[in-house]
Amino acid sequence: MDTLQFLLHRMAFTELPFGELQAALQRVQAGEPWKASFQCAARNLRHLAEDAEGSGRLVSAAQAWRWTACAYHAMTFGLHFDPERRGRSNEIVRLRRLARLAYLKAVHLDPSLARPITIPYGTTPLYGYLRAPAYGPAPVVVLLNGLDSMCEVELHAFGSWLLARGLAVLLLDLPASLTARPRTPRLAIEEVAPALADWVRQEPRLVNGGLGAFGVSFGGHLVARLLAGDPRFFAGVAVSPAAWMGPQELQLKRVRRMFACAFDLHEESDVDAIAAQIHIGQLPPPTGRLLIFQMKQDQLFGVEHVNAFREWGKDAVEVRSLFVIGWPNVSAMRRGCDHVNLGKLVHRTTHRQRMGSAWRRHVGRGARRASPSGKNRRLLPGVCA
Repeated sequence: MDTLQFLLHRMAFTELPFGELQAALQRVQAGEPWKASFQCAARNLRHLAEDAEGSGRLVSAAQAWRWTACAYHAMTFGLHFDPERRGRSNEIVRLRRLARLAYLKAVHLDPSLARPITIPYGTTPLYGYLRAPAYGPAPVVVLLNGLDSMCEVELHAFGSWLLARGLAVLLLDLPASLTARPRTPRLAIEEVAPALADWVRQEPRLVNGGLGAFGVSFGGHLVARLLAGDPRFFAGVAVSPAAWMGPQELQLKRVRRMFACAFDLHEESDVDAIAAQIHIGQLPPPTGRLLIFQMKQDQLFGVEHVNAFREWGKDAVEVRSLFVIGWPNVSAMRRGCDHVNLGKLVHRTTHRQRMGSAWRRHVGRGARRASPSGKNRRLLPGVCA
């Protein structure tokens, strides 16, 4: 699978409107650079948002601003073509900050989308967003970033699946928050797990009980850390999680660049130092159950990582394998392409229902699936004409 085909699947996580995605990819195929192609999409969507806001169509404006955030974030995926270009890390951070600002415009215009939150923790608080059903207290699932995702984009999309099943979601801006100045890398989130659980206990829109956690790729490793940090985290779901980040995983330049950006690291020695601290075997055993979805095509965090999780969690770890029919032959893929290649999973309803239903069995027992009228509530409004 070539880089462009890989990114086509990766873009499914962003929820960029199909028309803009198609037009941007056509520009890329015609020879225009990736960043410039999606910059055009961001400009179009920003104008759409400004026009809607200026005419008083605030729900439409909020949706367009969220799409604008998706386009800004999509611009950062150009690193896959040239990860070693000078200034790449600073460019990625700048674009992600623009995406964050666009998302904040969206939630300001339509507060039902999300609520920005700050969770006190010493001198370095945690930042993120709370999304909760509009009816009654709900069980909460903490969503965690992988190496190249944003809580304003991919985690927002994941959260919509869980909201539709009666669960509240807490999107955490980790491992190095874009809100904080300076950005402080945070790996040992098992240490902040008690503070997270205490905050949830005081939030009236959330059920004061067990917490869940969900993450994809490196986010799955962070899920394990929360389960090791406080017994109130009693269930987690991890999709193709990383058990460690060693030299073999970091030999891919784009993976190394994503890792450095995620932790805001600027020296190669700092990358190696943080990576050396990442190994599932160094954590205490989990206090809750962990469900792992192993992507059979994953060439970066493969079966050896899953086996390490099994060894760490013993009977607390359950593994299910997912294989999406129709994907290219694994032998033809470049190493590492499919460790985040879940784009087709997003569009396959059966797998989406499987993951969401598993969450309700693990975390959401007793949560209300429907509004008092008996109908499911959709919290993401559509764009008005």
